[in-house]
Amino acid sequence: MRSTPRSALLAFTLTFALIAALAGPSLAESKDDLQKKKNGINSEIAGAQQAYDESSKAAADAAAALQASQAQLADAQATLGSVRGQLVAARALDAQMQAKLAQSEADLAKAESDLAAGEQQVEASTQDVIAFTVESLQDGGTGLRAFNDLVSGADPTEFTEQVAINNTIADSQLSKLDTLDATRVMLDLNEQKVQALRDQVQVERDEAAANLTNITALEQQAAAQEASVAQLVQANSANKSAADAAVASDAADVAALEAERVATENRIAQIVAQELAAANANNGGGGGGGGGGGGGSSTGKLSYPLSSVRITSPYGYRIHPISGVRRLHDGMDFGAACGTPIKAAADGTIVSQYYNSGYGNRVILNNGVINGASIVTTYNHLSRFAVSAGQRVSRGQTIGYVGTTGSSTGCHLHFMVLANGAHTNPAGWIG
Repeated sequence: MRSTPRSALLAFTLTFALIAALAGPSLAESKDDLQKKKNGINSEIAGAQQAYDESSKAAADAAAALQASQAQLADAQATLGSVRGQLVAARALDAQMQAKLAQSEADLAKAESDLAAGEQQVEASTQDVIAFTVESLQDGGTGLRAFNDLVSGADPTEFTEQVAINNTIADSQLSKLDTLDATRVMLDLNEQKVQALRDQVQVERDEAAANLTNITALEQQAAAQEASVAQLVQANSANKSAADAAVASDAADVAALEAERVATENRIAQIVAQELAAANANNGGGGGGGGGGGGGSSTGKLSYPLSSVRITSPYGYRIHPISGVRRLHDGMDFGAACGTPIKAAADGTIVSQYYNSGYGNRVILNNGVINGASIVTTYNHLSRFAVSAGQRVSRGQTIGYVGTTGSSTGCHLHFMVLANGAHTNPAGWIG
């Protein structure tokens, strides 16, 4: 954005233009003042245009940075969404595993309870069999007693019944033992199966827990990335807003200065027409006559402003060496060492000499009417001045010294020729 002093300077320039247009000074003073003002406006336009180009580039860079950070934000949000989806799936899987584990543990508890009950039953049956066996041994065996009774004359039917009862009891005990042994084996197998399932579920639960931990870390990372990129987008948005504001401000400055330059050029054109008419009237409609700085018309060419001529950049469109923007190079550059004397290209009056941010130290010289045109020459980027504003100078007189002030990349003289208030190629006037 433009600073307050710049805005104040612009307002002063426009105010001065209005006063100059309404004051109605003498012919020579009006032309000189307006020409001075026009040259100042031209330099201001050059500076404002350069600022506009730079702020436009800054705005474009800010927009590109914003677009890039917005793309990064979209990627971060997509990553975050994917991670959250994985997190939901992992939690659902963990819930399934927990339910499966709970069921398996319940089955295991029931099997262990059944096993314990079966073991108690086997133990009781075993004790019964042991007691039966001991009793049988102590009594000599039921079958043996029945046989003794038979020998002693007992009823054979009782012997047969007693042996049958004995066999039934033994078979019952043996059957009970076989059944309980089979139950024990099945319970052992069931316990092993459930334990294996329990181990497997535990492994899967550990894996799910590890996956959950990993996804939680990914979620935190994605959230941090989103916050970081969002902060970047916010900063870039602020930068872009500031850059857009600077572009708008610079564009307004350029537009205002361009409008003022048009108004000034129109006023200069009127004065130039009056000056040329006066020159023709003084000369009886013919050539010859007085020197520059107002009054009669002279003929001939302008002199080179330096004793040693080395043109380093001609008049015309080029890529500006500092801004890198293609624009009109409104004069001719002469290469020379800093401190080299600069000569007046023709007789005239020093309209003004001042510093400009673009042209540096500059001298504005009104050379009057030459070959039917009102000529003003300007000398720019000087290291210092050798004359004063309002002073009359002669062709070849030293008016300043070569420098590199203002927007300059090295010691040189930027020489300009304005014919009837318009920039023109100095090569057509120097000879």
